[in-house]
Amino acid sequence: MNEKLVEAQDIILGRISQVCRKLGLNNIMVQLYLILYMNDESMSLNEMAEHLKISKASVSVTIRALERYGAVSRVWVKGSRKDYYKAKMDIIEVMMARVKSITQDRLLEIENMIDSSYETLKGINCFKKEEQVSIEAFRRKLDILRSLSNKAQSLFDLFNSEFLVNMLNAKIKQIGAKEPSSYGAKE
Repeated sequence: MNEKLVEAQDIILGRISQVCRKLGLNNIMVQLYLILYMNDESMSLNEMAEHLKISKASVSVTIRALERYGAVSRVWVKGSRKDYYKAKMDIIEVMMARVKSITQDRLLEIENMIDSSYETLKGINCFKKEEQVSIEAFRRKLDILRSLSNKAQSLFDLFNSEFLVNMLNAKIKQIGAKEPSSYGAKE
């Protein structure tokens, strides 16, 4: 591969790594997806490991997760027994699916936490007035958290609504149509 192309890809991978750390995202997962996305040819686990300078085992585990998310797929390469992978090229769809998945998981965790707290409160038998006051204050705070959680779920449902998704996709395509025709060109 051309050295300058590799250098340009490494710049992107380095910057993405910084962003991932700041956002708490899986750095290796994003880097693997991006090297497959930026390469026209499929890549083997060995090639990806060598490119990122990480173990093949780490690549293998992470690439399987990317497969489960639908971000990459295994491809057959004639004459080779190795596993080769190619990125799904609709990067917006890949990103949106992952954001939706992560958000839904977190909302479910919050809901389960609130439910567990309510269940624990049901099991409390106390006769002291000050403890009852504390328990009732905690229950009111849980009610507020439940309300906030329900609002977050409603917002998430709106975000996932077909109308909003179609509107967002149309806007993304509109922005994409305005891109300069040559790389590095300025408007």
